Amino acid sequence: MVHYLSSPVLRKTKTKWLSLVLAGAVFATPAMAQTVTPLTGDELVAFLEQVQKASVINDYSGVFTYQQGEQIMSSRVTHIVDGEGVKERLELLDGDPQEYLRTNDVVQCLMPEQKKIVLTPARKDRFPAFLQTEAKHVNQYYMATLSDKKERVAGHECRLLELSPRTPDRYGHRLCIDVKSKLLLKSQTVGLDNKVVEQVAFTGLVMGKDVNTALLTPSYKLKDWVVEKEELVSVDFAREGWKLRAPQGYVPILSIIRPKGTNQQVKHLILSDGLSSISVFVQQVTEAEKTLQAHGAVQVGSLNVFRQRVDNYWVTVIGAVPMNTLEEMAVSAKFIPPVSSKLN
Repeated sequence: MVHYLSSPVLRKTKTKWLSLVLAGAVFATPAMAQTVTPLTGDELVAFLEQVQKASVINDYSGVFTYQQGEQIMSSRVTHIVDGEGVKERLELLDGDPQEYLRTNDVVQCLMPEQKKIVLTPARKDRFPAFLQTEAKHVNQYYMATLSDKKERVAGHECRLLELSPRTPDRYGHRLCIDVKSKLLLKSQTVGLDNKVVEQVAFTGLVMGKDVNTALLTPSYKLKDWVVEKEELVSVDFAREGWKLRAPQGYVPILSIIRPKGTNQQVKHLILSDGLSSISVFVQQVTEAEKTLQAHGAVQVGSLNVFRQRVDNYWVTVIGAVPMNTLEEMAVSAKFIPPVSSKLN
């Protein structure tokens, strides 16, 4: 078991967090004075699995917005299940034009400015899906309550599922779930100060037989476009000599090498507790960076970022989690070169 409450800063954070819990203020607002039902571990797992499954088996089409800090971006998604399986088209409505065409487990990322198609595996957590790992351990790290009051999102009735963190090393979550279909309509990540740090929600939604299947057609003629397959090169952080301590419940879900520029590679590790994720990036310190400060923290939208120099490497930890959590991870990182590499 990894314990992250030993430093004075974290003890102060824990005290503040516990006082909020005892005061009943972690998620309470005047507008939320309604009956709520606590969910046991088995009930929570079953309910979350229903919500995740609803994102796959239902037909739906709509526009949703993603808000991170002051930045707001919109996307249009159309999702159909027919005799050939799952078909989906996701179109980014802001920024550089980009579309994603999904057929079952394969996704084509259309990049029109380059006339290129990149083949990638389908993501399991793309909204309105949300689970990044199995739900069976979520109850160990979050307390769950389901509101009896019906709310409305994009014209559809939903019920609010609140997931309050049991420890101060992670944020809470609010999920508004369609009453009939169990489709996730709105998701919020909530900090300890009761502020929404990021959210994604439908602003318009059509479901069932009313979905227009023509919306699956891409906006571009793809003839003569270059097709590439995204090749993920796996890396074992432990075998490479890295010892990283993560908050309890966070398990590795992806560990790869990403190219950076032309001469340098970045090792990327993603950990998740099922609801939120933490990314760890490791790269060598360049000659020009050797005079820089050994550590630093910054907030980018809803994401906290902490960077720590470990030997001749930068360890950068990023996530929608408290800064103290990231700092503990980065500062505790250790690099012990394998014996084989020392002999070379």
